Amino acid sequence: MLSVPAFPFSELRLNLNLVSTCLFSYIWIDIRGGEIYIVSESRPLCGGPVVSNGTVGYADCAEALSLTANELQMRVGKMEEVTGRFLFVLHSHIPYVMNHGAWPHGEHWLFEAAAETYIPLLKMLRRFQGERRTPAISIGMTPVLVEQLKSEGFRERFGEFLDYKLKLATKDVDLLEESGDTRMAALAGRWRNFYLDTAQVFTDVCHGDIIDAFRQLQDEGLVEILTSAATHGYLPLLSRDACVRGQVKAGIDVYERAFGRKPKGIWMPECAYRPAGKWTNPVVPLETFVRKGVDEILVEEGLEYTVIDSPLLGNANLLGVYSDQELDFSKVKFSRTPYLPYRLSSGLQLFVRDHVTGYQVWSRHHGYPGDPYYLEFHKMKDTSGIKFWRITGTDVDLGGKKPYDPEIAESRIKENAEHFAHLANRLMAEFKAKNGGPGVLVAPFDAELFGHWWFEGPEWLYQVLRLLETTDGVVPVTCGEMARVSETAEVIDLPEGSWGENADHSVWLNGKTKWTFLELYPVERKFVLFVQEKQEKWQQDDELRSVLTEAAKSLLIAEASDWQFLIHKGSALDYVEKRFRQHVGEVARFLGMANVLAAGESLTADDRGFVNQCNRDNDCFQNLDLSWWCEDV
Repeated sequence: MLSVPAFPFSELRLNLNLVSTCLFSYIWIDIRGGEIYIVSESRPLCGGPVVSNGTVGYADCAEALSLTANELQMRVGKMEEVTGRFLFVLHSHIPYVMNHGAWPHGEHWLFEAAAETYIPLLKMLRRFQGERRTPAISIGMTPVLVEQLKSEGFRERFGEFLDYKLKLATKDVDLLEESGDTRMAALAGRWRNFYLDTAQVFTDVCHGDIIDAFRQLQDEGLVEILTSAATHGYLPLLSRDACVRGQVKAGIDVYERAFGRKPKGIWMPECAYRPAGKWTNPVVPLETFVRKGVDEILVEEGLEYTVIDSPLLGNANLLGVYSDQELDFSKVKFSRTPYLPYRLSSGLQLFVRDHVTGYQVWSRHHGYPGDPYYLEFHKMKDTSGIKFWRITGTDVDLGGKKPYDPEIAESRIKENAEHFAHLANRLMAEFKAKNGGPGVLVAPFDAELFGHWWFEGPEWLYQVLRLLETTDGVVPVTCGEMARVSETAEVIDLPEGSWGENADHSVWLNGKTKWTFLELYPVERKFVLFVQEKQEKWQQDDELRSVLTEAAKSLLIAEASDWQFLIHKGSALDYVEKRFRQHVGEVARFLGMANVLAAGESLTADDRGFVNQCNRDNDCFQNLDLSWWCEDV
């Protein structure tokens, strides 16, 4: 290790700024001696410092530059002094909608999420960057979301969407000012400024590429990005291990190309898990065979940690994340605490969702998002779609909603953030007092909750992170940081389950959705068998390989858990059922073409046109490797 003279902590920022971070990849930190050595050797890193024996570790130079000496000591050393650790994990996902409809179902789902969630989260992280602080937060981004946000179609049509929303807001301002309604005109003006600012960030900061902007922030240590299954396929219910691996490998490939590194953490779609063992087809129980556990495939592909829901620890029958009933947590008992990390025999580390803090955020009726002074999601101006009203009360119908007051809402954000930070500190203090050591509180949420569904969510998130960062007690960490200090976690077994209602698969497999699996499973089986049995042929035949690659893309889209979830909820049924059947039908037609080519015959002009049209419509996962589906028999 090559070192230069040590610098005292008080001079950390000054001296590190004198050393070009282009010359040195990492700094060596020795908390015990209060010294920092600049070193030229590199070590693999995934977002943040590495802790060894609680005192010594590596940190990325870019991150160290944004940390004060006190923050660096708290993040890297003296871990025995903290009350507990806190994991904020956001999961970002929109199913593949590009080129498949616009409004009310289709691309506008993605445009709204980008404007109201992804760009506000990006702005929040840049706000920390401007303050020379490093928030400890992990954000999962599904590969299908990454592919859409990086597409040329998104770049063009999202800009058009923002222009359209800006025109509507401006028109509202003019009309309301003319009518003399200054209060509502001021609210319309805020929306006009919102879309102006969003467009400016998208153009001048993101340069049309939201994902690349997040990549830069991850490279600077401001966030850790997790991967997921390619299209958010519900992994325990896919009928072949080859399909599970295809989802995982395709997801990793997208991550590496988008973020320039290998992912270490993964968000299992719906936190759904299935252990190794005999598997019986759940819709046609005539087929039984031994399968790998989901975790085994994840570990084999280099993934190290994930998030699970606490009922999987046993003896806890909680309502799922999508439920909104009032709970009495004093009556909930676990056979194991959710406030420790665990490990499966495969080596996969597990971080367990906390229901107490989660309930404060997930519940619209009983949690923060239901505050009567927050923006009402469902009521909007009929001519512009802009929201001017506050929740007023969860039992107040749309006609009784009162005008939104931004100043009062801001005061409620502060109160709610303080309440949450206090709750997190209390839970960790109680755990440490009872168990003699610090625990970890894991708070995972759908990212789209923040901004899209709960307009004030991004500001609340910022204030919570600032409160936790600047007060003694609970220390925010990323999943990667937590994984490095929990390598000796207890090894446990997990049952099959998810974070849905009843902690099982019933949200996705039920009487309403059974038909989707009856249609999906046959094409999964036929695709996997064909790709495996005809491997030599498609490796040598470009057209056959191209057709099968299109089949793989359509299969990935058909496997998305969104179709079953929306059918279960009764949302956008016509659109969802049409989309699901369309993609299953595409796989079947492509397999028919593949049989023709494998027999040495030629495709018709109509077939070739269909291949080209699907390639344009399903403009994602252009780097698929069919061998990914050949590793599991």
